[in-house]
Amino acid sequence: MVELYAWDLSSPDGLCGVTDSRAAAIGHVTEALRTAENGTRGVVRRVELSPSGRPVYVDLGAVARAWREEKTGAVIWEP
Repeated sequence: MVELYAWDLSSPDGLCGVTDSRAAAIGHVTEALRTAENGTRGVVRRVELSPSGRPVYVDLGAVARAWREEKTGAVIWEP
């Protein structure tokens, strides 16, 4: 079974996506946060396709969280 990861930012632009690579999802969040407003947050979640057959994802929980630090603008990942 292919693992899927959804990523998104808490920004008005609505940046988000889905990939089959956790590393790629983390890379997308990191890159997006580098140019986002300070204080913007990002999350990577493990997801799977709904067994109902509808084209929706079932959220299996967050696997990584990050934010752009208010004072310095650095991208910080939770340990």
